[in-house]
Amino acid sequence: MKLVSICTAAGLTLLSLGAAWAEPQPVEPSALSREIGERGIAPVLERLHALPSPTADERFAIAGLEFLGAVETAWHWRETYGVRPLGPMIFGFSTDLPEGMEPQPMPPEALADLTEQTLAAMERSRAALAGIGPDEDFGLAISMRDLWFDINGDGKRAESEGAAELLDGVLWSGVTEFDQETGAPIAPELPVIRFDRADAAWLSAYTHLVSGGAELLLAFDPTPSLQRVFAMRERIDKARLNVDPDGMLLPPMADGAIDPIAAAFDMLRRQPDAKRTRAARAHWQQTIAENRRFWTLVGQESDNAGEWIPNDRQVSATGIAFPPGTGAAWQAVLADGEALLKGERSVIFWRAPLGIDLGAWLENPAPLPVDGVIQGWALADYFTDAPPVSPESFDRFADMLTDTGPFLAMVMLN
Repeated sequence: MKLVSICTAAGLTLLSLGAAWAEPQPVEPSALSREIGERGIAPVLERLHALPSPTADERFAIAGLEFLGAVETAWHWRETYGVRPLGPMIFGFSTDLPEGMEPQPMPPEALADLTEQTLAAMERSRAALAGIGPDEDFGLAISMRDLWFDINGDGKRAESEGAAELLDGVLWSGVTEFDQETGAPIAPELPVIRFDRADAAWLSAYTHLVSGGAELLLAFDPTPSLQRVFAMRERIDKARLNVDPDGMLLPPMADGAIDPIAAAFDMLRRQPDAKRTRAARAHWQQTIAENRRFWTLVGQESDNAGEWIPNDRQVSATGIAFPPGTGAAWQAVLADGEALLKGERSVIFWRAPLGIDLGAWLENPAPLPVDGVIQGWALADYFTDAPPVSPESFDRFADMLTDTGPFLAMVMLN
């Protein structure tokens, strides 16, 4: 969510590995890109699913639109229930959305239902990608100007529903440029991305990343905790009727922070479902495997046309700078993550030189009450002699991506 940038690639010449980078080649949007702009994600996806024998680029389009449709569903869900941004760790929850409809009361089971829908969409995306042969090449050019999300569900594109507006400040600076003569805001020139065989591996990796997070959330089953929090909130709201809020120790404006934190703390006290934590680990291991496959495939490319994430001889059409060596540096970070999942490396405990075996917890999880985690007793069964993971690889990656920003790079690279 987080999948586009506002700038097109500059015509720059840099030296990489002793050879000059090729000038980026312009790419024209495909007919399917224009169809998305005119009709939206869901109608185009429905048409593609009805095809008896979709081509490779149509299969990739199905996979991509399933993923983007899950983002659209999450944003519509947030709009329906008035859910504010909760940070980048929850799929679809990091973006500020335009004010729209009057929020409805949220049923306690709504979050779990949304998460199950997200899991199903990721499965459908991977199923479409599986239909593309290992040696089958394709190219699908999508203009980010055409991409929009039907957040209010009315089937019509509103000015605030374009990818440029929704992701402004998330994947780019959020700074608006103005015409010096008229003072009017200048519409950004959005890139056209040509997705190819390497990007299919990238998308597959991202679906596994999201699926792992969804499985972990469902492992703690948020519904009972939300039931408890919502029931108390209803009682509190009734008690506040006809009472001056200035006389309260905590004003009602604190509700937006207190209630989600209370629900999260209550969830962490629950016994996690081991099947789901193991599924989360398996998905994250596949994320790493598919990401490696992506870098192998993208390293074989010799063109420089509408690149999403480039190799060392290419330039990203998004305008985001990926310096030479980005792929190797990122794979070193993923190797550390893989070692954590396998238990070969540990997470350093914050109170003493003790290691925490993340892989062992995912295999046989226990509750994680916040007080027990901070003090340490809730982690006692997971202390290990495995050496702690070193920050060296991530620090090297972050130093390389100082201009771009390591967080943005991580979002792009998954």
